[in-house]
Amino acid sequence: MKRISFFFVLSLILSLPALLPAASWLELRSSHFIMRYQEPERKMASFLLQRAEETREATAQAIGTVPPSPSLIYLAPSWEAFQGLQPSGEPPAWSVGTAYPKLNLIILRSPRGMKGGETDIEEVLLHEYAHLALATALKGHEAPQWLDEGFAMLQSRGWSISWTYILSRGVLTKGLIPLEQLSAGLPRDEYQAELAYAEAFSFVSYIKTEMEPAALPRLITGLSYGLDLETALRQATGFGLRDLERRWKEDLKRRFSWIPIVTSFFSLWFLASLLFLLSYWLKRRRAKRILEQWEEEEAQTLVPSPRSSRDRMRRR
Repeated sequence: MKRISFFFVLSLILSLPALLPAASWLELRSSHFIMRYQEPERKMASFLLQRAEETREATAQAIGTVPPSPSLIYLAPSWEAFQGLQPSGEPPAWSVGTAYPKLNLIILRSPRGMKGGETDIEEVLLHEYAHLALATALKGHEAPQWLDEGFAMLQSRGWSISWTYILSRGVLTKGLIPLEQLSAGLPRDEYQAELAYAEAFSFVSYIKTEMEPAALPRLITGLSYGLDLETALRQATGFGLRDLERRWKEDLKRRFSWIPIVTSFFSLWFLASLLFLLSYWLKRRRAKRILEQWEEEEAQTLVPSPRSSRDRMRRR
């Protein structure tokens, strides 16, 4: 009996490190979301909760479907916390957000816990919520990964000069990843993953802009009815995956074919690198400015402002 008690106490002690962090989570609620965070992230959490509601409305207008309420969002203050919150598996080291549609769960990595704080956390929230929304629209059926990621980037307006650089490099070096390969998942290697994201966005955008306006919603609807990808694509666009991919690549070649004509190989990559660095710097400066603004506002707030019953904060 004493041995049993000893092992019980020992196991309880060993479990305390895992239990204690949960006590530090605070909570904000809105009509359709629960935001859990830790004290230093209070201002950021409040801002993101408001943006989540706005995102929900925009998503409903875009595809007519939104996840059930409430969706749970965690704002992790560090990489360790971000890893520890994942229900399964370990995210890649470059990951800044994850979504679990079956759990109606989003986990975000706070910019405060990253060197330089350059991540656009608002864009990450929009991206991950789009994953939940698409999964809801598909009614339990699977979507190819290029559609899932391309749709999320489209909804989060995640395109920038840096993505154009990555895609043009893939086109001009004939290094594009076949879409069939991207149907099952994305590479874990950071460079290949960046190219995969760029391709996914470009291809989904091509379907939306170059096919009929209703092609993308029709594709999602077809998949939600249980159609296989090839059939759903043919019904939505009139083409199968290989034919549509070929047309898309021809379009890319037309768009980027002028680059080697007007510039040498060296100056091309020099200019592209400058554009990439400029985009990165502008994005980092914007994110850092937002963080500094939140920190200044928090420093000036001596007395907590009253909260409504809907947006109350409470300790868990």
